[in-house]
Amino acid sequence: MGLPNPYTLAETLEKLRYVLTETRRTDSLELLDKAVNKSREDDAYAKQLETALLHGSTLECWDLFSVFGDYNAPPRETFPPYPYKDAVNGIDSGMLAVKLEGQAPGAMQESIDFVKLMRGIA
Repeated sequence: MGLPNPYTLAETLEKLRYVLTETRRTDSLELLDKAVNKSREDDAYAKQLETALLHGSTLECWDLFSVFGDYNAPPRETFPPYPYKDAVNGIDSGMLAVKLEGQAPGAMQESIDFVKLMRGIA
């Protein structure tokens, strides 16, 4: 059982976008936007998106975004070697920060600050 998400879907998306923007994960933001756009056109996908973001774990996150790429694809010859996997992992990490915020206010900003420190982002 994972951490509960106390937020609505709209709140979750807002917080997740904030985390991804602050940590400069543009590839993850683009993938998230693709998923949100697809959910506007596909009711079944919209339900999957809501379930994954509000109640899901890493596996549900992988499954949700699998329509846009192969998580287990071999590395590319060019940098970055795993752009799709990196984007999915960025969203998954962002979701952890959002869920932690629901348990301990301030945890999301601490997570952002840590990622920025580790990635050398000023």
